[in-house]
Amino acid sequence: MRILFVIKDVEYIDPMGVMLLSALAKEKGHETELCVLADGKLKKTIKKFKPDVAAFSAKTGEHRYYITANDAVKKIDPKIFTVFGGPHVTFFPDIIMKHDIDALCVGEGDDAWPELLGNLRDNRPLEIIPNIVTKKNYQPGKPLKMRERRRTLDDLPFLDRELVYRQTRLGRFPMRSFMISRGCPYKCTYCFNHIYNKLYKGNGPLMSRLSVDRIIAELKELKSNYPTQFIKFYDDIFVLKDDEWLDEFVEKFPKEIGLPFHCLMRANLLTESVLKKLKQAGMASISMSIESGNAHIRDDILKRNMAEEVLTNAFALCRKHEIPTFSNTILATPGSTIENDIESLDLNIACKVTFGEFPVFFPYPKTELGEYAIKHGFFDGDFDKLHMNYQTFSPLSGFTDKEKLMQVNLSLLGTVCLLFPSTRNLVVNKLIKLPLTKLYFVSYFLVKAYVIKKSIYPMKFSVLDTIRTIYESFILEKFKHKDDQSLLKQTK
Repeated sequence: MRILFVIKDVEYIDPMGVMLLSALAKEKGHETELCVLADGKLKKTIKKFKPDVAAFSAKTGEHRYYITANDAVKKIDPKIFTVFGGPHVTFFPDIIMKHDIDALCVGEGDDAWPELLGNLRDNRPLEIIPNIVTKKNYQPGKPLKMRERRRTLDDLPFLDRELVYRQTRLGRFPMRSFMISRGCPYKCTYCFNHIYNKLYKGNGPLMSRLSVDRIIAELKELKSNYPTQFIKFYDDIFVLKDDEWLDEFVEKFPKEIGLPFHCLMRANLLTESVLKKLKQAGMASISMSIESGNAHIRDDILKRNMAEEVLTNAFALCRKHEIPTFSNTILATPGSTIENDIESLDLNIACKVTFGEFPVFFPYPKTELGEYAIKHGFFDGDFDKLHMNYQTFSPLSGFTDKEKLMQVNLSLLGTVCLLFPSTRNLVVNKLIKLPLTKLYFVSYFLVKAYVIKKSIYPMKFSVLDTIRTIYESFILEKFKHKDDQSLLKQTK
C-alpha cells in the first residue's frame, strides 16, 4: 500500500503522530509519503506518488481545513481511500456520515492503524477492527468499539523522522521533539485528557511511559542521523514524582545524550529536589501553565487546583536555580471579564515569567468546559466556528466586539509585557483598546523570536540560518493567523 500523510503546515515541533504512524506502516512493508498543504502541492504530490490511502489527523479548529483537503483528494482521484484520526473525530465520529470519508481511527491508533492497512490490502472487512469506524459500523449514540490502551510503549518503532525531515525545514532545524509518555491523570476542564480517560475507563492504564534505556536508544539514533542541539520533551507532564525512573534518567541522559532540553511540568509537582535533578540532567528551560490569575477561574472553572502561592513559589524556585520559564495562560474563559484577563497578566508578571503565551479560550467538544459553555449559553455548539489560531476573536457569545478586540490584543501584547513589564499600564489602560492588532502581531512575533532563541530554546545559528529562521517563522505565524478562506484555497 502507498500511504500519503497530509498535514496543513510544519511548525517547529515535529509532527510525532504522523512520524509514528509512518514507522508503523513501514514495519508492515507499506510505502509512505508526506504532503504539506501550505506548500500548495497537493494535486502534484498525488499525481506523482499515486497513493492508495490518504491520512489526516485533525483537532477541532483544524478539522474544516482537513475536510476540504479530503474533498480535494477525492476530486483528484475518487479511488483513494481516506482516513481521519485525531481528537476531533474521536469525540465527533458522526463526521463519518456527513462527509466523503472512508474511515476514522479513534483513540489510540498504534495497533488499529496497521490492522486497517492490512485489511485494506487483503480486501478484508474493516468494520470488525476495534478503534476503526466506517459508515457500515457507526451507530449514533452507541459506545465505540475500543481496544485496551497500551500498557507498554517500548515495543513501538522509532519515529520515522526521515518522512518529514527530507522535505521540510525541520531537517536542518536543530531542535528535536520527543515524547516519553502518554496520558495525564489531571482533570483540567479545557483539556481533552479527562474525557479521553473516561472513554478508556476500565480499559487500560491512565499513563504509560518509555523506559530510560528505550529513550536513550532512540535519541542516540536521532542524534547520529540529524544535526541536533536541543531536545524538547513534549509530554503533558514530564515528571509526576521524584522516583527511580527520574534517578536513572538523571544518571544516563547526560552521559549518553548530553544535550540541553526543555520539558513541561505542573507547578504543584515541582519540588526543589526534582528541579535540581532535572537541571543536573541538562534541563535548560521549563514550561509551567498558570492558566488564570483569578483563583475562582483557575480552580472552580478550569479545575487547576493550584493556589497562587504554589505558582509563585514554583517560578521563584526556577529563578533561584536560573532556569528560564515558559507559561501558558488562557484568556476569555466563559463568564470571565477583561479585568480577569488583566489579573492573569499581572500574575505572570509577578511570577517573573521569562516567556508566556496568552491564547484565547476555545470550547473543545466533549470537554467539561466546552459542555459548560454550551449549557450556560456562551457557545451554540457549532464547532465549525473554531479557528486553528488561538489568537483570534473569541467564539463565545458572552463578550462584546470591543471586549473581543481587547482579548486578542492582550493575547499578543501580554507576551511583550513579560519582556518589558514597565509597559503594563500603557498596555492594559490604552493599547489593548486600539484597533492595531496587525501592529501588535509584529511586536509579539519579534519578542517571541528573541526570547525563545535567547532563553527558552537556546541554540547556535549562523547569521544566514538566523535570518532564514526568522523569515520562515514570520511566514508561519502569518499563515496561522490567516482567515479560513485564505487557508482553504491552498488545498486546491
